[in-house]
Amino acid sequence: MEIKTSIIMGYECNNNCRFCYDGGYKRTLPPMTTRQVKRELIEAIRRGSTFVDLLGGEPTIRSDIFSLIRYAKRLGFKTISITTNGKLFYYRDFAKRILDAGLNSAVFSIHGHTPELHDYLTRSKNSYRYAIQGMRNLKELSRDFYICTNTVIVRDNYRFLPRIAENNARLGADGMEFIFIHPRGNALRDFDRVVPTLTEIMDYLRPTIDAGLRHGIKHTVIRYVPICCMLFDMHHLSEFESRKTLREHHIGPEFRDLDVERNRALHGRIKGPQCKACKYFNICEGIFKEYAERRGFEELVPV
Repeated sequence: MEIKTSIIMGYECNNNCRFCYDGGYKRTLPPMTTRQVKRELIEAIRRGSTFVDLLGGEPTIRSDIFSLIRYAKRLGFKTISITTNGKLFYYRDFAKRILDAGLNSAVFSIHGHTPELHDYLTRSKNSYRYAIQGMRNLKELSRDFYICTNTVIVRDNYRFLPRIAENNARLGADGMEFIFIHPRGNALRDFDRVVPTLTEIMDYLRPTIDAGLRHGIKHTVIRYVPICCMLFDMHHLSEFESRKTLREHHIGPEFRDLDVERNRALHGRIKGPQCKACKYFNICEGIFKEYAERRGFEELVPV
């Protein structure tokens, strides 16, 4: 089983997304130093990790990002990835330099199918144009470079999820993840405006998966919804599928989690009383606690 180590190096960002789980308060925390990140990379290799994802905040705004990627390559990581809003990849020289350092994978956050929707959600003018050009630059510079897109499901975009999937596929995505919003930070402060109901998004999940599969993108998945929302194809629920092949370790400036799946289910998610009767009770993670506190459990239907 592959071990993926995600290192949240800090929370500073050059976007200001309406749904950001940070919401600004974590940006006051000191980011990890270069030495700290390198130490975590060494520890990850010692634990048997072959996959590292550097993220934030926005990792590309760090002045040491190239040296960190070169260091990860020297240590022998098979997959060296970055989770990014993609804005700096707009600059071809930046894209080439980071590829030369050893980056071979990236997750691009794309939250709309139009510049207007994406830029509205990121609260950053031209962020869509910069991101999609960044994707093009990477694909032009390296045919083997793997790009996954990451779309947070919020009230403003859930009706457009199938169109976002179609658009991301045309932009050259090799994988796509559609992530139900975690109501923290900005999303918790403006909960009713930002967070859709599970019932509202249900009719859009299958068409979204189908759009990705039509383009041959097998890794088209939904994250952070309960299994009862994904009965049409549980194998495209990320938490259900990845537990067979992947273990995740998460490291940040203020935390360390070496059992992500277990801790997320125990501390971040919750199930309703009716869920005890569901045949998937032992493998479903339920819903976010913040969501349950606002909307209860009525939408959950045991199988």
